[in-house]
Amino acid sequence: MVVFLIDGQASPARVVRHAATSRRLRLAVPGLLGDRYLGRRLERTVHGWPGIEEARAEPRSGRMLVRYGPDAPLLARLREEPDEAPPDTPPAPARSAPRRAPAVAPARDEEPWHALAVDEVLRQCGTNPHGLSRGEAAARLSRHGPNVVDGAPPRSRWSLLRAQVATVPMGLLMGSAAASALAGDVLESTAILAVVGLNAGIGYRIERRNEALLASWQKLEAGQAQVLRDGVLQAVPASDLVVGDVLLVRAGDVLPADARVLEAHRLQVDEAPLTGESEPQPKGPEPVAHDAPLAERHGMLHAGTMVASGHGRAVIVATGRAMALARVRKLVEETVAPPTPMSRKLDRMDHRVALFSVGASVLAGAVGLARGRPMGHVLRGAVALGVAALPEGLPIVATAALVRSMQRLHARGMVVRRVAAAEALGGVTVICADKTGTLTRNEMRLEVLDVGQGAVDLASLRARPEAVLEDAPSLALAAALLNSDVDVHRNGHEVIIAGSSTERALVSAAHASGLDGAALRQAFPRRRLLERTEGIHYVVSLHDAPGGGVAFIKGAPEQVIRLCSRDANGPLDAAARERLLLRNQSLARDGLRVLALGWRRVDLSRGEARDADYTFIGFMGLRDPLREGAADTLRQARVAGIRTIILTGDQRHTAEAVARQVGLRGETLVAKEVTARLSSPGGAEGDWLERVSVLARVTPEDKMALVRALRARGEVVAMAGDGINDAPALKAADVGVAVGARSSDMARQMADVVMAGEDLRGIIHAVGEGRIVQDNLRRSIRFLFATNLSEMTLVVGASLVGAREPLLPLQLLWLNLLTDTLPGLALALEPGDPDILDRPPSPPDAPLLSRDMGRQVVRDGLLMAGLGAAGLVLGGPPLAFGMLTAAQLGYAPACRAPRHGRGGDVPGDGRFNLLVGSAVAMQGLALVVPPLRVMLGLPAPSWGTFAAMATGLVLPRAIVGLYRQGRARFSHPVTSEVSP
Repeated sequence: MVVFLIDGQASPARVVRHAATSRRLRLAVPGLLGDRYLGRRLERTVHGWPGIEEARAEPRSGRMLVRYGPDAPLLARLREEPDEAPPDTPPAPARSAPRRAPAVAPARDEEPWHALAVDEVLRQCGTNPHGLSRGEAAARLSRHGPNVVDGAPPRSRWSLLRAQVATVPMGLLMGSAAASALAGDVLESTAILAVVGLNAGIGYRIERRNEALLASWQKLEAGQAQVLRDGVLQAVPASDLVVGDVLLVRAGDVLPADARVLEAHRLQVDEAPLTGESEPQPKGPEPVAHDAPLAERHGMLHAGTMVASGHGRAVIVATGRAMALARVRKLVEETVAPPTPMSRKLDRMDHRVALFSVGASVLAGAVGLARGRPMGHVLRGAVALGVAALPEGLPIVATAALVRSMQRLHARGMVVRRVAAAEALGGVTVICADKTGTLTRNEMRLEVLDVGQGAVDLASLRARPEAVLEDAPSLALAAALLNSDVDVHRNGHEVIIAGSSTERALVSAAHASGLDGAALRQAFPRRRLLERTEGIHYVVSLHDAPGGGVAFIKGAPEQVIRLCSRDANGPLDAAARERLLLRNQSLARDGLRVLALGWRRVDLSRGEARDADYTFIGFMGLRDPLREGAADTLRQARVAGIRTIILTGDQRHTAEAVARQVGLRGETLVAKEVTARLSSPGGAEGDWLERVSVLARVTPEDKMALVRALRARGEVVAMAGDGINDAPALKAADVGVAVGARSSDMARQMADVVMAGEDLRGIIHAVGEGRIVQDNLRRSIRFLFATNLSEMTLVVGASLVGAREPLLPLQLLWLNLLTDTLPGLALALEPGDPDILDRPPSPPDAPLLSRDMGRQVVRDGLLMAGLGAAGLVLGGPPLAFGMLTAAQLGYAPACRAPRHGRGGDVPGDGRFNLLVGSAVAMQGLALVVPPLRVMLGLPAPSWGTFAAMATGLVLPRAIVGLYRQGRARFSHPVTSEVSP
């Protein structure tokens, strides 16, 4: 044991490992875990010892690494150090539980995995190339915890509660309470604080539910990883990965944990998030020097970095807080996100309303003083009026609407990663959808094999493994299999193929014909694979073969045919090439994805690959079936005023065939045509963007350019995709949607919305939810502003004409208590208009309170103020209070979405009736319960009081209904976001 004396206190340490030859010592320091301050002090202390070359404390694991020189007296110090602290040293603190339990096995991150051979890495991790067993993986997960990075701790209850109070309306309310207390009106001050407490409590509860909701979605956001367990490839949640899992990685994967490479095939990783290297770094299983810097550890894969190309296998060596990127990710999570557009709109509205309320209070106070009223009375009235003008329930209403929308989307299998996306969805005008996996099932199957004599009957085809280079159908299937980049595993008699849907279909067809993929790869070992690049839409693979090397080419027919000089019948002249191209177009017009195949003998020593002189083998036509309801979904999008643009890597004829099948009309362009039009002067402003419906032979750059061009024209663009090539466009779009549970990790991280399903209908539903949020907020704002305006109009109007004071300060507070909470929430949580997708979207820059809505607010506020004034004339202030309160509660149903004559129960009626009915019941209690009556200054109720209440509840809805009918009769039917 080693005892460090730090600031007069002993810190014991235990020797975990001592490598005498390399003069390295590892110590376990119980108090170090999670304590960075202690780590820095330990490093300073040990550096002061003679002969010490390096001392590095790691608070994440509770370990300390010490490197010492050959003449360092450290060994003697260790031998002389007693097992217990010396008598004159204060006793060491008891071994208490660490503040934060480690998420991984201790000291894993301290091991020099990059310097160890593959066999040694597997031995130390307790695994093998076939992965862990399911039981062992479950045991390790239970023992060491999930693979999650501890980011910023969840917001405390106190911080959530404080956030509800730290707003402009709440600040004015508390200022009003203080003013009332100074004026000697303790009851009024207490009532104002009660309003503050009630609003804060409701907002706190909603925020707590929101925090829990987002936390429950983090696991779905994290995605899945492909691992081997019991030798079988399976997808597991990234949070369930453990040290020792064998991970399969492919291009586009964002690595979920730190891992040591076991096997690599052209594997390159973008490590910019960790090392700052701008270029992808090659990876391989070879060990490197022990002291190699992080950027040169080519055998390591680190969490948070992205596989740029190739594929491979790796064994996980660190998870959770032990990962190299854990500290960086924690800093990211602790960064405060900028305010959303909606929050900025609400903040601007809050400030304007606050200025308006202060102005109204000053005006009412000035009028009161001018009429000779007592100063204390004027002050209390001005305070109450200022409180009445504030829509303090607005932040609660907005949060409730957004969270409710996110919950409904989550129930449909969609996770909204950013709250702003819930608002942006409602304004979408264009959906750019990747064809494969969105409109189609992403379940490719080989449907046509044509080797020159027409289509081969695939059901009866039997390949000849012994003569693959002589038999044309066998050669075609073998070339497709050998040229494909897949991982094949067996689970008993079941063959599991991991790779792209196209290459899975080709390999499956080859296996079904009788070819043994493993035997074929052994007979034709691959030496090199040349992937697609920009402008090159084919793949070339080089193989050793009996009689010399061979090259197989597979890809776009128009490019492959150009590289072929002959076919099975002899040389290809211009006429023969034209016939092949016509055959390609015929297959493509049937909606097939067509690939052309060719082969040639090559001299592998010279590295020949993309030269011409290939022998044309034939065509393969693959079909990806359309999803059920794809055509209906696009029709529904058109009805909703949303254009759909299909983006696909297929050739023009295939893309046009799919567009016809789903009923999509418009112009089909290939990527180079789009590039040419966008680069031409004024090309981005041309009306061709309004006509295009299909973009074929598209690249990631083309997708992003199209999205940007559409946005520049004022469109609100939703981009739907699932692959690496979709990620730039997902980030460039107003709303990026990662489609499907199998979408690439990069696509998920770039997206605003993550869908568990792969159906485009989910996006249409999400757009509808976004429109419901916008509509409900506008209706709630209309209700809150109109009711507050009615109170201000009645009080200020009575003051100006010299009438009696219609409402006491406590009565104004009671009105706000009832109308700014429960009815506002009832409108914010409405299910929305069922016909919400039968109208065009609202303009992107539409304010929350439009001019038309402002006129409605003024009209309805004056109407309710008129009812209050009638009560004041007929029965004095008590009747004015009863009439105005009932009118405001009766106004809530008038703000709901029109029912369009539908009978029966409407979804959401129960919740709406419960919330508004509760407010009505509270007003009834105020009229009949003596203590409440006394506090509000009300006399005993009479039949006239209840008649006035009933009139107030019914009249606003009836008058607004008559106005709607008159408007519909004398004007053309116009659909708006919020009906009057």
